[in-house]
Amino acid sequence: MASITPPPGWGATPQPQPAGSGAWNTPQPQPDVWVYAGFWWRVWAFLIDAVILSTAEGILSLFFGPKINVDWEELPIPDPSSQTVDVVNIATTSLPHANPISVLIPHLHAGSEWHTFGIVLSLLPMVYCVMFEASSFRATPGKRLFGLEVVTLQGEQISHPRALLRFVIKAFLSFPLLYIGVLMVAFTQRKQGLHDMMAGTLVLRHTKPAQIAPFPPHN
Repeated sequence: MASITPPPGWGATPQPQPAGSGAWNTPQPQPDVWVYAGFWWRVWAFLIDAVILSTAEGILSLFFGPKINVDWEELPIPDPSSQTVDVVNIATTSLPHANPISVLIPHLHAGSEWHTFGIVLSLLPMVYCVMFEASSFRATPGKRLFGLEVVTLQGEQISHPRALLRFVIKAFLSFPLLYIGVLMVAFTQRKQGLHDMMAGTLVLRHTKPAQIAPFPPHN
């Protein structure tokens, strides 16, 4: 994709076919082309990436996440005959030994390392998008599954700073502002979201040109 004509229909120009007299014209195979990736293609790609990220975060939390300690506090029930328990009255009871029935109240304690691990998990989507989109892959696994690529306006591979800028704008402007920056993809000429416009990127879809089989002329 070093030198490409802007979409729709990025690719080589179809060659004209010689006209035949009274015979079928066999359509010649056309090279694959690039078109602007529409809104729903990008939505499906986003959902696939979300599943991948959620799975990765769950695995990391299971094996490397900090432990949560649970302390149980035994509190007496003032009135055993009642079907409801007033937690406030339980906590302020002055004679806990005078009540034969108690209730256990759990208290969860997470160390300071939990906050550090939370920061790591929050940075995972950024690392995921930047590393994949700025690589020779040119797309996250979700985008790649649907034949999408993120490129510059000249159709070239984006750099890591540009990929980072694109992610930051998407995370802090396109998504928080009622998803307006994302919905712009459905209405702009080149299917660009706010983050694409500000970062100077395009999202293209790899597809095949439509083939039309001609009918023989009528005699």
